Amino acid sequence: MNTIILENQLKKAKLPIGRNLSLIRIDPLNVPNLYIGLDSKANRLLALNLPSGYKTKFTGEKKENIRTYIDSGNHNIILELLDDYYTSLFNDLIISLYYKIKDISDVNESTVVFINTINSWATFLQKSSEEGLTEKEIRGLVGELVILKEYLNSGRPNINLVLESWTGPYDATYDFTFEELNVEVKTKSSDSSIVRISNEYQLDDEPGKRMELTVVSLDKSDSGVNLSQLIKEIRDAIVSLNGDISIFLKALAQKQLFVTNISDYDSMQYSLSLREIYDCQLINNGQEFPRVIKSRIVEELKDFKYKINLADFE
Repeated sequence: MNTIILENQLKKAKLPIGRNLSLIRIDPLNVPNLYIGLDSKANRLLALNLPSGYKTKFTGEKKENIRTYIDSGNHNIILELLDDYYTSLFNDLIISLYYKIKDISDVNESTVVFINTINSWATFLQKSSEEGLTEKEIRGLVGELVILKEYLNSGRPNINLVLESWTGPYDATYDFTFEELNVEVKTKSSDSSIVRISNEYQLDDEPGKRMELTVVSLDKSDSGVNLSQLIKEIRDAIVSLNGDISIFLKALAQKQLFVTNISDYDSMQYSLSLREIYDCQLINNGQEFPRVIKSRIVEELKDFKYKINLADFE
């Protein structure tokens, strides 16, 4: 399933004449009865057809750019897109849901997955707040997205676990949290060897895990990459790998980044000159990697910041 197939299927759903809806099954292979279509206002629809007599407590609601409701006469749960501005995102999320639900034979499970997923979509289709991000925050996000893109292209077997590993937007201790590894991402300019550590926990060890510091050197450039381009490249990678794009969008939403405001930062462009990985547990020529380890400092010292000169550890 991809956008081209989805659009071709939608063309078969003609505007209804004398009816409220025109629905067509996404494909004959998906186990649940998942449909796309149009209503009399030409609004795009996604529908899950339920067995006759099946009871659900779902009632639906209208939000900023979408509406959900029960089409009781035809036993459908309907998601309706109210603003064509979001068509591309709507298609992405349909494709993501398709792969999440297509092999589920249990009607209770498929219904729960469908309802939970469409309820979360309202978050991604909302408008942004008026308060924007600073250049420092954008630079940090660009650095994290560069690394996320690398992880997605690294061949790790479970793409959704890679997406869930990106914990930076949730203000977690580390920017990436894997089962075997924690990663902190820092950005700097190419002519600097200094990185700033925000607290005593940021490079600390977690039992049973390796700790890495990944440093991305970014410089402002009129021909560099911006936030919109990186997000699009990652979005395309997720769709091509049949990943759950809602995981990525939810993380962006934590930083108040939505379809409506991502382009506001297009003027902030950066060239990537270097990406370096430091094993924080490495001892080089008898010298430990220069970092604070919380267990080694007195309890009274807390909430402090420090700088590391990477040139001193080569």
